[in-house]
Amino acid sequence: MSSFTTVNPATGDVVKTFEHLSWEKSKKAIDDAHNDFLKWRKYSFEERGDVLRQLAVALRAHKDEIAKTMHLEMGKLLEEGKAEVEKCATTCDYFAKEAKNMLANQAASSPYARAEVTFQPQGVIFSIMPWNFPLWQVIRFAAPALMAGNVIVLKHADLTAGTSEVIGKIFNDLTPEIKLLRNCQVDHEVAEKIIADPRVRGVTFTGSSSGGRAVATTAAKNLKKIVLELGGSDAYLILEDADLDLAAKACAKTRLQNCGQSCVAGKRFIVVQKVAENFIKKMTEEMKKTEIAPLASKKFQATIISQVEKLKGWGGKVVLGGSAPQGAGAFYPPTAVVFEKNNPEIHKEEVFGPVASIIVVKDEKEAVEVANSSPYGLGGGLFTKDVSRGIALAEKELDAGFVVVNDFVKSDPRIPFGGVKESGYGRELGHFGIMEFVNIKTVGIAGENPTAAAGQGE
Repeated sequence: MSSFTTVNPATGDVVKTFEHLSWEKSKKAIDDAHNDFLKWRKYSFEERGDVLRQLAVALRAHKDEIAKTMHLEMGKLLEEGKAEVEKCATTCDYFAKEAKNMLANQAASSPYARAEVTFQPQGVIFSIMPWNFPLWQVIRFAAPALMAGNVIVLKHADLTAGTSEVIGKIFNDLTPEIKLLRNCQVDHEVAEKIIADPRVRGVTFTGSSSGGRAVATTAAKNLKKIVLELGGSDAYLILEDADLDLAAKACAKTRLQNCGQSCVAGKRFIVVQKVAENFIKKMTEEMKKTEIAPLASKKFQATIISQVEKLKGWGGKVVLGGSAPQGAGAFYPPTAVVFEKNNPEIHKEEVFGPVASIIVVKDEKEAVEVANSSPYGLGGGLFTKDVSRGIALAEKELDAGFVVVNDFVKSDPRIPFGGVKESGYGRELGHFGIMEFVNIKTVGIAGENPTAAAGQGE
């Protein structure tokens, strides 16, 4: 077993030392998870809902502890951490209430006397989760998956192993008779073995596109269902009739939330030339006023420093920030880089930090072309006073999984979330999210159906 440490990114001090779980212990965890699944799947929706509501209560009771742990391990502002906990609790309450209706049997026309489509749990789901929203990423998958009757083995990022430890303890105390989530802090080699284990029926992964490819390859070799929520380089279009004050506030917020370390943060801001100067001035003023945390590690700080140099080499002009302070902390200031001329390289790069790339374009047509030129397609938005025009562009033109008119993307338990292209596939949250890890089973009852066409074999 290998050991590793978590580190406070604000000071460089070691927080805690952990050990990776061995394959032998992980295999035992899968054994136990499978046995608990056989019990949990028999719980009624009402019983599962009671447990999810208890989980919401437990999360709120541990709000300060979770927020502090996230703050120490990856720098998240305490208020942002507390808001993350509350969002998770609200999500548990939502699925506790709505899952029964979402997964109700559906009658289907068929060659049989009667047929129904039913939604049954799949079993043990392996959840591989990142460090940037260490609680939310877990709960947004776990709440619907548990209400569907599945159980979870969790591999969290090493960077936030302490937060994962707290999550594990909360689940340990939640249902003494069974354990719905097992925290298994494993290395990549053991993770591959977990994916391959025949009792693991599905995998969900949130992280980088390169990490997603590796996990998807292993899952495909073992014929496992997988959901991928990967990187993004979300584009926001500021059209010539936009409310620039509204656009500047929203764009600064989406770029700097969580110190810019969000897959679905706005990263590219594509502004029509006619309003570019005014928008850039307003957005940079908003960015200057925003309090941000340190980046999650010195390694990530070095990456951002390198990426800003790349952006400058591609023709970008730094109009705000642009250099890291000296010291042990992993800090980087809010930064804006303006491109008077488009460069295709900008759109291939995901800058995971507080750096806004602002690209000036001639008109709406070019703005859409530039937005869609990225290999990513997670989220995005556009600003215009013509809402009907905005809806048409959002629905038909912008190539992303989630597009917002006159605001920025906010994940929410009521609506599906996910991307296209190199941002992954599958959905989390909402009705479509809960369907990802169920067996959509058709049940037919023998007998004649006079209204159906003659049934044929396969």
